[in-house]
Amino acid sequence: SMPPGWTHIGHVSPSHEVQLTFALRQQGMARLARFVDAVSDPHSPRYGQYLSLEQVRDLVQPSPATLMAVLKWLQGHGVENCRSVTTLDFLECRMPVSTAERLLPGAEFHRYMKGQHSVVRSPLPYAVPEELAEHVDFVGGLHRFPAERKVISRAWAKKEMESRQHYGGRAAFHLGVTPSIIRKRYNMTGGDIGLLPNNSQACAQFLEQYFHQADLAEFMQLFGSSFGHRSQVDQVVGHQGKGKAGLEASLDVEYIMSTGANISTWVFSNAGRHESQEPFLAWLLLLSNMSSLPSVHSVSYGDDEDSLSLAYMERVNMEFMKAAARGLTILFASGDDGAGCRKVPGGNHTFRPSFPASSPYVTTVGGTSFKNP
Repeated sequence: SMPPGWTHIGHVSPSHEVQLTFALRQQGMARLARFVDAVSDPHSPRYGQYLSLEQVRDLVQPSPATLMAVLKWLQGHGVENCRSVTTLDFLECRMPVSTAERLLPGAEFHRYMKGQHSVVRSPLPYAVPEELAEHVDFVGGLHRFPAERKVISRAWAKKEMESRQHYGGRAAFHLGVTPSIIRKRYNMTGGDIGLLPNNSQACAQFLEQYFHQADLAEFMQLFGSSFGHRSQVDQVVGHQGKGKAGLEASLDVEYIMSTGANISTWVFSNAGRHESQEPFLAWLLLLSNMSSLPSVHSVSYGDDEDSLSLAYMERVNMEFMKAAARGLTILFASGDDGAGCRKVPGGNHTFRPSFPASSPYVTTVGGTSFKNP
């Protein structure tokens, strides 16, 4: 169903090009699960003995029968513009809408708008031929809308309202929770900074949000005097726009580099440049395609678990297992609602967990509320 705030524009032209992601059925998943348990357990003799991306590929790559069946199906519909990943378990293909609707019976591609954002999605379910069902986990680029983060604006609006009430309608100036406040609250001293050259970390952006290197340098000049730090991101993977810096993007970069201070930092910028691309899925594909990655990834992103298919969540869990087998730590924000209690219309209260925060293969981090920082 269409999330709130989006407007349906109409069916797109048959010649309009869409980009679909085919998640091919993997092999060796039970073996991978056992391996992840072993390398993650400090009591195991295999603790910390991680795999390279190429070794992960050898473990999970689809069977020749799967690769042959899927390629034959796509080529039979004239789909030639495809690219794979190192682990061979994803295919990204571009094709006209007319081809996509023949390939996936039931799908209809429509355009939706929200502000300046435009996406192409299918409001209807799709099917794959029966003989392909055992070879394809899901097709991405049809149903999931970009998820948004509402945490910051809501928390700040509430604070401002409280301060206005407290000061008789005048807004009191409050600088907020600066890096030094966080570091002090968590008992970090000036010596708690990264010192080893192989320390590395990354954060990921999924909306049309960008940070600016100049803003980051100025932030560190203002707030980083009490600890050793870096003032520049070492690598941006993806499209880094030249527009106005985004609040979310700036916050993520500035604070990971203030708490994980003096550590080499990357930013993954997955804006979903193509209207039918899913930014989160694009980031997962990057993890399956890059041999050299930072050790720790911090991600502020989530969907309501009940809005996702079981097949999609199971496959995303497999992707996190692949990352764990390589020794990557992935941190997800829990969201600002905890377990996400909500009231069903005409029914009882129920929990609405966020995914991937609920995945057993990531580390989920809650927030800290400062009453008097």
